[in-house]
Amino acid sequence: MILRLFMLIFATLISIVVSVSTSSSKDLAVGISLGLDYITSAYITETDDFVTVARVESIQDWKNFYYSLLKMGRGYKRGPREYKDSQVNELLAKTFLSIKEATETKLNQQVEILSITYPFCISDQGYRSNLFEAATEVLPGMKDITQFWMYFHSIRQAYKLNTAEALGYPAGTNIDHQDSMLLHIDYQDSLLDVAATDILGDFTGVTSSFQIFDFGNGKQAASPAQLETFKLRLRKLIDGELAPPTNAGHLPAQLEDFRYVIFSGTAPQSEFQKLRESIIEAVPEFSDRFIKDSIDPEWVGAVGAARRAKVYQVEGPPSWDHWEYVIHDETKHNEL
Repeated sequence: MILRLFMLIFATLISIVVSVSTSSSKDLAVGISLGLDYITSAYITETDDFVTVARVESIQDWKNFYYSLLKMGRGYKRGPREYKDSQVNELLAKTFLSIKEATETKLNQQVEILSITYPFCISDQGYRSNLFEAATEVLPGMKDITQFWMYFHSIRQAYKLNTAEALGYPAGTNIDHQDSMLLHIDYQDSLLDVAATDILGDFTGVTSSFQIFDFGNGKQAASPAQLETFKLRLRKLIDGELAPPTNAGHLPAQLEDFRYVIFSGTAPQSEFQKLRESIIEAVPEFSDRFIKDSIDPEWVGAVGAARRAKVYQVEGPPSWDHWEYVIHDETKHNEL
């Protein structure tokens, strides 16, 4: 599929800009997640267990910036930027330093931030370079682009959904040859963000998505009318994935391609239960697709970043020498 081919090509582009360096092992390797409502941090122990650490409420300036990205639109419908690069860099730097300070205070020791989980809208609206510049300016451990993970990819890695067995395939299956997808439901204070993602071994790409603003009426208490809207829009999103593409040579997605439904966000479990029931009503075939919530939905972004931080501390930047080009004759999605 075209999206998969794009991600494969992107991997080789990354290899050009990756700096060959290793991280200090003197400080604890920490990952952070840039959420809408909270900035969080976590680390991985020597026994591969995760430890959640700090949770800093995001300042209003960060929330305003986040919402401005969501409301800009996409592609040819994208509106003008509201923020200058200098404003964005300053805001990001302030955010990075606040979670670093909170993490060190909580642990009473120096830490090294080695991975950052960032929201899709930052990349989608062209602010990833600002993210990189601000991080490398104030966080000495952030050295190359492979330390930055998009939110949905980080969530997937938090649950270790990067092997055939984890995705429900027979052992030895090459997941790059499978049309595997995930459905992400992220429920923040006043925002419901829903995305279908296409996955490869090392990449997770958004194929379609929608947002519902003021979901839960600012109290994370979704009304029956809001849940009905969610069901209708979810069914439309799934039907869009299943519909035959305009290119007759491509194949549409199948319901079995959706391996898991994953929740994230700050909403209480009672609200996630409402969403679970609504999803089953909208797509009955997904009743057995919900991943076991072994990680609190609020912390999955930080845990994913922590996993990347741990690997980076031990191995440094990845080598792409092993990368195998796989071109599929049949595809189902267009690049977004």
